Amino acid sequence: MIDKWSVDDTCHWLQTINLIDAKESFREQQIDGETLLGLTERMVERLFPVMKQQVTFMKELSKLKNLETEVPQISCTQQEPCENEGSFVAQPWPAVYNLPVFPPELQAALQRKDPRFKKKDKSRIRALLIQVLFDSITKHTWYPNHKMYGDVLGSLITRFPFLKDGSSSGYDTLLECLRNKFKKERIPLVSSSIVLQMKEKYGIKRKCAGQTDSEGLTQQKEIVLDLEVMGEDETSFREHINAITLELRKSNPSYSEVKNRMKRTLFKRVQLMDRPAAEVMEQFPFLGVPQLMLHEMTMRFGTDLAKNMETSLNEMAPNIIRSAKEGSQKKLYANLIGPAEEITEGLVRNAALILLPALFKENASFLYCVDSEPKGPTPTIVFNGSPDPFKAESVSIIMDNVNIIREADIDMTQAVECLFAVYFLFNVQYPVDIKHTMTFIQKYMLKLRQEHDTRTPIPVLKMYSQLV
Repeated sequence: MIDKWSVDDTCHWLQTINLIDAKESFREQQIDGETLLGLTERMVERLFPVMKQQVTFMKELSKLKNLETEVPQISCTQQEPCENEGSFVAQPWPAVYNLPVFPPELQAALQRKDPRFKKKDKSRIRALLIQVLFDSITKHTWYPNHKMYGDVLGSLITRFPFLKDGSSSGYDTLLECLRNKFKKERIPLVSSSIVLQMKEKYGIKRKCAGQTDSEGLTQQKEIVLDLEVMGEDETSFREHINAITLELRKSNPSYSEVKNRMKRTLFKRVQLMDRPAAEVMEQFPFLGVPQLMLHEMTMRFGTDLAKNMETSLNEMAPNIIRSAKEGSQKKLYANLIGPAEEITEGLVRNAALILLPALFKENASFLYCVDSEPKGPTPTIVFNGSPDPFKAESVSIIMDNVNIIREADIDMTQAVECLFAVYFLFNVQYPVDIKHTMTFIQKYMLKLRQEHDTRTPIPVLKMYSQLV
């Protein structure tokens, strides 16, 4: 149990990986096992001024974390037999939830109302709080429902009111952190029969792709990785990635072979997608190929974006065009489609997506820009080589100054599909300036539902009613 290591234990580990020079810094910063597992890249930069040492440390820390997650961290007691003693029996959820005993450091921070709990950026003390709550919940279930989350966080903000945020519940921020913690920790346990039993018995029943809810939307779920691929190790993982790179260099690559290897390495990519975009694209450059980006999305979320978009635009695009022609967007429509322009189905679909932000009176430059740099760090479609988006020489998708898709031969419709794949795979929030447009496309065109979807905004519902 690495999170139970003392400072001496972590210093001994430093010696085993030939980084003994950092021992004094670790002692000064009181880096024990729990702190070690919570170190960020920025913290590592401060601890190791030499880049080579940073690389060595991050590599060894990654190995350590993999070792930590090889065995599910579910304690075995007389009331909780282990898997090898029979089926796992969880403690029943209590009628009245009592908060766990907090470690002294955490208890002291809560008592003094430490502002780091409410930092917008990552916070070690908040991560420690989430870890303690996570450990408490997993004594009962690895798949808590909404009531369980409410019991835990309601008790927490009742005891420590300063932790309340501005949401109606008072704990939306902590709820997101805790849910993300469960999602992250369950990834390496996909093949564990304990987790599968718990999911079957205690998990929330969700609709699968192809079933629709009351709004007529498809609610997809992130697929469970095939158990066979969990046998891949670091060596075979690198072999698959290298083979994909070599295959794509061929003049006529076998995409079926590439997709098969993508499937076998998906479990590892899922764990790495929270890293900086530049690092992810450097390690997995094939994600910059539009059809492979969309295939990744299908594997992760069980949704065919291209098929859903085509079906939706066939129904909605003519109505979007008509609304633009009859409304205050006449000039924009005229600039896009001149009177002599041959109007094809493809042109109508692409024009509808370009005109949609104007119908919501939102800033389209956060969706696409023409021969210019994106306005912000969020994923943006860039048309290259022409002031007319329909005559662009190529299309790119840029996020945080990184070319995710570079100069591809795709149209606006395909670009939007890839754009949402980037948003979902990299877990990026929509910019406020174009949130209604993005929500509309996500829910009503691509039929994508997020696990923690909030209530649909009124302007989005009105637009849907108007167009369908």
